[in-house]
Amino acid sequence: MVPTVSSLVDPLKPEDDALASLRRRLFLVTIDDTPDALMRVLGVASVQQARLRALSAAPEGQHMAIRLEIDDQGDARAEVLASRLAACPSVRGVGFGWRA
Repeated sequence: MVPTVSSLVDPLKPEDDALASLRRRLFLVTIDDTPDALMRVLGVASVQQARLRALSAAPEGQHMAIRLEIDDQGDARAEVLASRLAACPSVRGVGFGWRA
């Protein structure tokens, strides 16, 4: 079983309108290492109209670890994106929080 990635990101912080345009959310996704793994995750982010600011992906054994930084669009949007990513085929874990 793949360990949860939720413990690797900072917990949600309260909204502050003055800094909202500068904040970014960090999503960590563990997915089976298949040829289309990255495209599956990016497809979900695209459909949810997430503005991608940074991306990294690296194999970890039989899995791939994908790190997405996106512009903050609020807690509700982050939760929707996380649930959609978790429902994606081959995804083994999703965690999200603030970029440190």
